Amino acid sequence: MNNQNLTIACPKGRLEEKVVKYLSERGLIIEQAFFNESVRKLTFDTNFKEIKVIKLKPSDIRSYIMLGAADIGFVGYDDILENSSQNIVLLKKTNIGKCRISIASDKKEVNFSEKKIFKVATKFQNISENYFRDLNIQTETIKLNGSIELAVKYGIADFILDLVQSGKTLKDNQLHENVIINNDISTVIISSYFAYDLKKKFIKKLLTKGL
Repeated sequence: MNNQNLTIACPKGRLEEKVVKYLSERGLIIEQAFFNESVRKLTFDTNFKEIKVIKLKPSDIRSYIMLGAADIGFVGYDDILENSSQNIVLLKKTNIGKCRISIASDKKEVNFSEKKIFKVATKFQNISENYFRDLNIQTETIKLNGSIELAVKYGIADFILDLVQSGKTLKDNQLHENVIINNDISTVIISSYFAYDLKKKFIKKLLTKGL
């Protein structure tokens, strides 16, 4: 085993279990405390003394990578699209959390010519504004962080731009998926250029052959 240390940033929440499985398939086993919700610590040992795993909010992983606190991390490709891939090394695309970015509304079809300015509710402000700018459609972005599906129902927005997996949440809120903007969203593994340059062999071994 390489004598360098490696810190891996794992997302809390719905993708946590799948990321842990992905790592275990490559020979990395995280200590049991990681799975105990009553344990408040966020840094965990593994079956390799050189490797630590830290548990973070998905939205914080990019910052930890760029600031050098973690060497590799698991983030949604939507995060890369929203915040750009500048100063980030995209190491590998996985099949974890496969979904798409779509526009949805309470209408079966959206007519972009019926208004001069549309209100779009989304947490992906840059993705939304870039998409509509390319189409020469004027929009006002309503930045929301949760319960985005309610924005149309309560008149906050004309439509939403959000991640869609099965489409069940849209149906449950009487929304129709009108336009798929990107059908290839999943979890990607990222690193900083500094960490990857320094620990390239170690990282490539973990992500390809396994440990």
